[in-house]
Amino acid sequence: MPWDSERLRRLLRAVLVGSLAGTVLLLFVAIVLKSFGELRTHVLFTLLGLVVGAILGDIALGTLSSMPLRSKASLGFIVISQAWYYLIVWTPWKTDKSTWRFWWACVVASVTSAHLLALWKVIGIKADGVERITLWSAAVAGALMLSLGFHRELPYTPGPLTIWPVSIVQGLSILGSIILWRRWARRTGTPRPMARWARVSWILASHAALFMAGWYIGGAGIEPPSPFESMPSALAGMPPEQVDAQVRLDLEKLRSILAGLDDLTRKAADLHKDMSARRKSDQREFYTPEEEDQVRWHFVSYLSLRTALLRLVATYANFESVKSPESQARCFMVGYAAAAAAFEKALVLLKAYRDDALIIRKLNEREPLWGLDAGMFDQIRASAASSRNLDKFEEMGAFYEARRPEWRDLKPWTDADFAWLDDRIVRGTQYVKANGLSRPKVWLDALANRIKDDAHRPIYSAQSKISTVIGDFRVVQDPPFITIPQIEAEIGPRLRPGDIFLERRNWFMSNAFLPGFWPHSALYLGTIDDLRRLGIADHPEVRKRLPEYLKKAPDGRDHTVLEAVSEGVVFNSLTESMHADYVAVLRPRLTDAQIGQAIVKAFSHQGKPYDFEFDFFTSDKLVCTELVYRSYEGLIHFDLVRVMGRDTLPAVEIARKYLKEKGTEQRQLDLVLFLDGDSKTKCARLAGDDAFFTTLTREGAFGE
Repeated sequence: MPWDSERLRRLLRAVLVGSLAGTVLLLFVAIVLKSFGELRTHVLFTLLGLVVGAILGDIALGTLSSMPLRSKASLGFIVISQAWYYLIVWTPWKTDKSTWRFWWACVVASVTSAHLLALWKVIGIKADGVERITLWSAAVAGALMLSLGFHRELPYTPGPLTIWPVSIVQGLSILGSIILWRRWARRTGTPRPMARWARVSWILASHAALFMAGWYIGGAGIEPPSPFESMPSALAGMPPEQVDAQVRLDLEKLRSILAGLDDLTRKAADLHKDMSARRKSDQREFYTPEEEDQVRWHFVSYLSLRTALLRLVATYANFESVKSPESQARCFMVGYAAAAAAFEKALVLLKAYRDDALIIRKLNEREPLWGLDAGMFDQIRASAASSRNLDKFEEMGAFYEARRPEWRDLKPWTDADFAWLDDRIVRGTQYVKANGLSRPKVWLDALANRIKDDAHRPIYSAQSKISTVIGDFRVVQDPPFITIPQIEAEIGPRLRPGDIFLERRNWFMSNAFLPGFWPHSALYLGTIDDLRRLGIADHPEVRKRLPEYLKKAPDGRDHTVLEAVSEGVVFNSLTESMHADYVAVLRPRLTDAQIGQAIVKAFSHQGKPYDFEFDFFTSDKLVCTELVYRSYEGLIHFDLVRVMGRDTLPAVEIARKYLKEKGTEQRQLDLVLFLDGDSKTKCARLAGDDAFFTTLTREGAFGE
């Protein structure tokens, strides 16, 4: 049965359009959900594969009648490369290097054959110099690209000696293809689908886009610097007696570090198991602030011990500069034992948390208070999968195996010390061999994370700007019911440090988007004298923010309030913060020492940006109620509620907590005062519990 090439081409073009539409839709869904997820990532790569396959197939089918054998061969390569690609996307075969090599060979053959078919189609009976150069350049470029797939390490980042030849022949191929296409268009009289400047612009833009895509995707495979090479070693400048003394001290240091890491590993495993059970029991998808601190403490402790190990690795990487064979053996064994332990413990960490997306997200979160940069967990994973690190580690392992019998006879250490070092080396190397990471998977994960982050960043930026406009827009410009004299006479004298404010301003558009009557909360810090009375004015977290705190607020008054607004977590004056229509003040039933502890935590959050996603899982950005929640962590229990798929704390829930606990021995809050606005008289008056309770059922909207 003859092939109906035109019908097949129409089918492929429909696949192309459908795949492009599906890709756009999937990206939109992922942006809305703020996550690609494993399944959506697989589907995305599948759609992109269909786009490429449809384009190449259309080119090959276009020459089926004039060059049937060549076209069918090209179609065969395309079909095989497509099938192999989907095996890589959807099956565990992606962990095998040979799978990637075979797929790469098929892809290069598909693209090169499709390109050659297009060239043969436009070349005349007799080929001139330009046509021959273009054909040979396309073929040589394909061969060079094919060779990249057989490099020892994958994914492979080519060096200048590879990039320049490929770039030159690819450039000749592209330039020649443009010339031949123009000749063919003139010869056949094909009508111009677009103006000349538009065609040139399209060609330049397409190649620029291809370059940028390659640069972007390649950026995900950039490996971190190797600890074996990134730090200088002082061994070469040490006298022999100092080297021996230092290496013996470092052996004891290594024992101490590894004992600490072994103990930390056990404690972290127990903590992770306990927290997972508690989260499952409580049916929550977040960590409490106390759990966050525990997770970060273990992680920071691990990072500190890991850094100490890497310093030992770097110190003794230059062991060959030592003259004495005994000293060389001692230096190498200490350095290699440290390297083996560093690899082992990194893989233990990665294996323990590989299926827990929540804890990975938490460990990747930026938290200046703990000295944690964003992406720390991913950095460890990239380092553990680095080909440079693993190659050097394997090279050191082979060197040790070759010298091991000789050094055992040389006795550079006591038998006990030699046995201990040898055991740590063997233990570490065996664990690395058995549990090494899949480099292609790490690369794909890094690419997926980069796409997700880059897609999220402009969306979040737009979201923050829109939210700021909405938050600052007031439908009716009436003066607030609560006046400045009321704040100074009726509220100020009754306040104490640590008091929690609930505030409402009528007719702000943002009120319509927030649940409940109370849209805002804030925290009263008090004056500098209050901080001194509580004994926290000299606390490091307070002291480093005192210059900002002691400045005057925009209204010329002292800073006494901390709140999270669209500009971030900022100090404010009492009159600026409470110049509203309704205000309630709730006081925690805590000691002065506990209040001081909460205020110190509040100070530590000053300067953080506002969280326009209202995500209580993260602590690098805060909303107004999250500031209260995290300041009183471990002291007051607030129940988070599910709002639009997120665990959060609307301000009305703080009022509801007071209502629920009022009159019980377990109550944690007292109502200090409630200024209730009156829309008829346009003023506010002091009211009691009964009036305050009605705010739980009052409508939010713009006004009351």
